[in-house]
Amino acid sequence: MSSETEPLVRAGHLQEWVANIQREDDPWRATFFAAVAPEVLRTIERASRLDWLPARYHVLFADVMSQTFGPVRSHDYYRRAFAGALRGPFFGPIMRTGIRLLGLTPGSFLRWCTRGWEASYKNCGALHGFVLGPLRGRVVWNGLPDICTASDPWLDSAQGSAYAVYDLTEVTGVVRLDKSERASGTLALEMEWLDER
Repeated sequence: MSSETEPLVRAGHLQEWVANIQREDDPWRATFFAAVAPEVLRTIERASRLDWLPARYHVLFADVMSQTFGPVRSHDYYRRAFAGALRGPFFGPIMRTGIRLLGLTPGSFLRWCTRGWEASYKNCGALHGFVLGPLRGRVVWNGLPDICTASDPWLDSAQGSAYAVYDLTEVTGVVRLDKSERASGTLALEMEWLDER
């Protein structure tokens, strides 16, 4: 049972993570699952996709990912996994609505990313996307709980996930991660991209 202020994440995100890792090659797959307690995996497996589970499981997965996959393979994983998630059953409807209303560009994603965060996390602060110009934007997380800001791998995963936006919108760009205010619960991504359409 969780407290009213415990940081939480939708079980579906953890279930997708488990399913994605199951499709990875060994030795990475086996090493990842060997590092996660069986009771954590059982809790995730038994949950409904919309149930709230402790965000510490999400952080645990990021930490284990970093240890078992290393930084380059982890970055690639987050990029592929987030692109898949944006097309999947949880984010897909949000994405389709955003595309109908705003089109499919990095800027439109920035305008809608708050909705995805609010649907995915509870008691984990807030996320806001800002379009700073025709080819520039910023994503800012405020009020992140200590469990998240204490984990470099969890914070770093945001950068790999942001590159998935470029893949989906078929542009090239760069994402700069700013962890300098993590002690106050703040994380930022600076995004710049080229319009290749």
